[in-house]
Amino acid sequence: MINELAMLEASLDELDFLCQIGRVPRSPSAVDRSDLISVCDGCDRDLHWPTPRAGRLAAPAPCPQCGRCYFTEVDSVVTIESANPFWTAIPAAPKADGVNAKGDAKPIGGDVLAKLFGADCVIDERRQLARYAMSAPVVGVPLDRKGRPIDEAIALTVLNVSAGGVGLMSTHEYDGELLAIDFSPAGFPGVQAIGVVRWRQPLHGVTKFGCEFLRPWTLRKDSGPSPE
Repeated sequence: MINELAMLEASLDELDFLCQIGRVPRSPSAVDRSDLISVCDGCDRDLHWPTPRAGRLAAPAPCPQCGRCYFTEVDSVVTIESANPFWTAIPAAPKADGVNAKGDAKPIGGDVLAKLFGADCVIDERRQLARYAMSAPVVGVPLDRKGRPIDEAIALTVLNVSAGGVGLMSTHEYDGELLAIDFSPAGFPGVQAIGVVRWRQPLHGVTKFGCEFLRPWTLRKDSGPSPE
């Protein structure tokens, strides 16, 4: 009986996933496509900072007005080495319900979903497990456990996204724990998220891995000057 219930639950989860395949990301206009972060999502300040690019260095920088952190392309290793840690600790286990540490109902990845699929994107507030299939290029900035960049940015492909995390694929080997994910290559400049790698599956030169979204972050006041 227990096995039958487990199989039924697995079937329902798969059905939930298949039902979401028809939902596609909103189509960015030509104006949306940019290599600049453009506007701070926290205070609407203009941020003409270059977005991370695969094969190039990137470092975190705070918005001069509200302190919201963005990863931006840099041309010097010194800039990366001088960046202070801004992350406190990686959660030991994934949050099954996708809500933040304070227990708020709003999912951690809710803002990402709203940007990609529109504000009317319906999310299962009880389970936060609805996954939306998509195939889009993004850029990942490898980070250490303190949130500091440790290598050049890498090209990634998004396979699916939910309120709790994102499924990714890459031809690059990556065995780290944290990634800053930038959605600019998919046509959404300024949309970034931090993900902790919870599982990976290498196969025939391609690695699939799943990331759990972490809470929004801000840099400390002493984290250094902004690019402006």
